[in-house]
Amino acid sequence: MAYGSVNVGSEKVDKNSLVTSEKVGVAGGIATLDANGKLTASQRPDVDCYTQAQTDEKISDAVLAHNEDETAHGDIRSAIDAVSAAVQGIELKYGTSITENAFTVSFGSLDGLVVTGVWNESQARIEF
Repeated sequence: MAYGSVNVGSEKVDKNSLVTSEKVGVAGGIATLDANGKLTASQRPDVDCYTQAQTDEKISDAVLAHNEDETAHGDIRSAIDAVSAAVQGIELKYGTSITENAFTVSFGSLDGLVVTGVWNESQARIEF
C-alpha cells in the first residue's frame, strides 16, 4: 500500500466567466478607475449635457425672469401694494406736522353762499 498526495488536476472552468486582461479598460469590458475613483477620460462616454455651473446659471436666469414678470406672484404683489398704501397713510397721519390750517379761503362777503357750519365772527371764519 502507498501513501502520499495525488495531483489529479483542477476542475474545468468556463473561460467566458473569467476576467482577462483583454477585457479591462476597453469598450464593452470592465472599467478601470483613476486615483480619484473616477473613470479614466478614455472610458467616459460623450454626453450632451450642461455643466453644474451652466445649469445653475440657467436656473438663476429663469427664476430672475419669472420674478420680474409683472404677472408672476400676483398675490404677493397685491399684499405689498396694500402694505405700502397703509404705510403711506400712517406716514401722512402721524409723520406730518400740521401747525396751522392746511388751507385758507377768503371771502369778500357771505352773500349768496350756502354753508353748513358755524360762523366764528371774531375769527372771521366758518368752523365745522
